[in-house]
Order: sequence, then C-alpha cells, then structure tokens
Amino acid sequence: MQSITKDKKLLIFYEVFIALLALIAVSLAFLDIIGKISIESSTIFYYLDIGILIVFAIDYFTRLILSGDNKKFVKENILDLIAVVPFNSLFRAFRLVRLVRVFRLSKVVRLSRFIRFFAFSKKFLSKIDRFISTNGFIYVINLTVTTIILGSIGIYYAEQGYTIGSFEDAIWWSFVTTTTVGYGDISPVTSLGRIIAAVLMIVGIGFIGMLTVTIATYFLKSKDKNNKTYAKRIVDLSALSQEEYNEVLNYIEYVKSKR
Repeated sequence: MQSITKDKKLLIFYEVFIALLALIAVSLAFLDIIGKISIESSTIFYYLDIGILIVFAIDYFTRLILSGDNKKFVKENILDLIAVVPFNSLFRAFRLVRLVRVFRLSKVVRLSRFIRFFAFSKKFLSKIDRFISTNGFIYVINLTVTTIILGSIGIYYAEQGYTIGSFEDAIWWSFVTTTTVGYGDISPVTSLGRIIAAVLMIVGIGFIGMLTVTIATYFLKSKDKNNKTYAKRIVDLSALSQEEYNEVLNYIEYVKSKR
C-alpha cells in the first residue's frame, strides 16, 4: 500500500512538472509569435526552449519504448510527436502544439488529493469526465481548441494591417467565428483570411453538432442505466412452486402488517 501511494505521488509530481513546462513553452511561443520577445535572439529564452524540447523528447521516446505497441502509440500521440520536432523560426508557430501537453493536467486533477478543495464533489467531476468521454467528445474539444489557436495565428499574419490590429483581436475573431456568432466587427478581406474563416466555421458547426449529440447520448445512456438498475430489483416469481409462491405472499402480508 505504501509503495502504491508513493508511486501515485511520483506520478502526480511528474504530470504537474510536464504540464508546467508545457505552459512555459506555450507562453514563450505566444510571446514570440506576437513579437513581444524573440526566442532566437535571446540566449536565455533560446536555451530554455531547447531544454523544454529535450525534456519533452525524452518523455515521448521513453513512453514510446515502454508502450509495447509502437504503431498504436505513434497514432495516438501524433501531436506529442510534432511538439518534439525542433522547428526553426519559420515554423515557430507549431510550438503551440505543446499546448496539448497541458491537457495532461486533467489526470492530475483526478489523482490529486487537492480535489477536496474544489467546490464540486468527486461525483460531479466523475460525471463531467464521463460526459466528455461520451462519443469521444474530448477529442472534438481538443481539435476545436487547437483550431481556434492556429486560426488566431493564421488570421494575425494574413490580416495584420488590414482588419487585425493586435493578436488579441485575432484571438477574439477566431473564437467568435468558431462559435458562428459572427458579430461582424472584424471581417477578413484577404483570400487567405477568408479561407481560415471558412475552416473555423466548419469546425465550429461540427463542434456544436457534436455537443448536441453528446448531450442527448449522455442522458439517454443515463436513463437506460437507471432502467436496467430498476429492472434488476424486480424479482421473477414464475419459477417458484405454488407452495413457495404462497409463502412469499404470506411474508409480504406479514411485512405490510408490521408497518
């Protein structure tokens, strides 16, 4: 029991460590993209970025070796693989793929004892976990978030100087377009910008449709589960003999009389 507890603590520490590195890497990538810093021209930021890349690479290939099924592991961790590729400044936007590593914090939330400090109960959190796992909805969430981020980057470069004045405007536009709200305060005028807008709209419509289906499936499964639980409580008396059947009825009458 002590060894299990120790292993769980080490796992929690490891997951938190990787997630924090992912947050740092993503923050550096964002600041580099919007021109606040330059990773290549700063010695500190450059070696910090390379150090995080090395840690991610060691983590990825260690898990690959221990997986037992390399092909399956590679297919299920494509974004992790992209995150450890040492892109140069021309492709520095792809460093944002490391944002996927932050989603590993969800494992920490489930494992950590700090869950007691949350306002919601464990039962509620387990329901949320079951909901986002229904129909593989978690993958749709990850895809949508990634698309919004990449769409923000793309529209920032495509429309900067035309309709986009800052990266904050790009994030706002990308989010509004994906949700299909379309306030109209920012409208792309370049061909590339319109293509990006079309992709975001398609992804947004798909997300809303998947959300609707997932909600319906989740509640239908819950209802079906309750019906099966209720059905299990019904006792089948058809296999009893007449004498045994009469004894059951007498016992039921006896219980009723004691109320």
